[in-house]
Amino acid sequence: MPSNRKFEASRRSIETALDYCAARDAFLVVADNSGDAEKREYWSRHPSRLTYLNTDDFDVGRNFLAAIGAAETPFVMMMGDDDEIAFNAQIQPVDLASLPVDHLGVRPLTQVFLTGRGVVRVQEFGLVENDPVGRIMEYSKLAGGDNSAFYSIFRREPYADLMQLFADHHPTRGAYCDWAQVTALFAYGKMAYDPSTVFKYNKDQWSNIQKIEKQVVRLFVEAGLPADSEKYDALLRFLDLFVFLSRPRSPLAATESQEALAFLSGAFFNIYLRQVKQSPEKYSETMQYLVDLALEEVDMMSRFHIALVMADNIKPGLKNGYIEFYKAAQA
Repeated sequence: MPSNRKFEASRRSIETALDYCAARDAFLVVADNSGDAEKREYWSRHPSRLTYLNTDDFDVGRNFLAAIGAAETPFVMMMGDDDEIAFNAQIQPVDLASLPVDHLGVRPLTQVFLTGRGVVRVQEFGLVENDPVGRIMEYSKLAGGDNSAFYSIFRREPYADLMQLFADHHPTRGAYCDWAQVTALFAYGKMAYDPSTVFKYNKDQWSNIQKIEKQVVRLFVEAGLPADSEKYDALLRFLDLFVFLSRPRSPLAATESQEALAFLSGAFFNIYLRQVKQSPEKYSETMQYLVDLALEEVDMMSRFHIALVMADNIKPGLKNGYIEFYKAAQA
């Protein structure tokens, strides 16, 4: 749990996590960059199931990695400091030690809740398709417009490797990239479903159209992109996924990776291309020209190269940033 909220605002989340840890023989890591002396003093003297890290001078990205880096268990689960988690003792939990090798982790029962309204949506699914393309399509259908499945249980090493690559080399390191991150992780392996773990995701910041629009703009602007970059979201997600799934050190076999990249450069990239053709008035003449080139191209890597040039049309220098990101992923 990377935590920036003050003591009282985060206390409930931390307490539910500790209760869950006691029930499941797990451990909680809190990387706290809130600067709250009361919070630091209270949790620093807590029992041994809690590892408390004072990370006052860490930014969001470093704090996130600090929490992961302090974990020593073979599986990890990220949690926000306004979320809650519980264990249903009436249901037999999935035995993580016996999880098949083709599974990257476990999906909990996710309850999406709003303060004052309670649970507004429940996600009850695992991912069972046998190939990465199937799982990408499966998640696209099941997500239903929110990415709360980001908060799932993952094998620590592939999860940490992907997040470290992102933190060290991604050209924007934007929080909007969580969709690409979790889609890549699900492409890497199946996810068992375990309703004995109940994750309560706080959606207060995304509770209505006005808040959603404001949050989306904020995420892109904070990443150094234009305020209207939502119209490029499908393009940016394609670029991120192409890099994540091209990694030689990912859990995917070489043939699986090539199949996934072919799908991304084809049907997946075409989502953005159709978007531009349907609303050309929203895009520059240069972008429209590049879209026409991409539609005529059939080679996978050539389409990726055109997408890189498109990135420079969003923000000068973004193409070179993605080239370096891609090179780092191949190392």
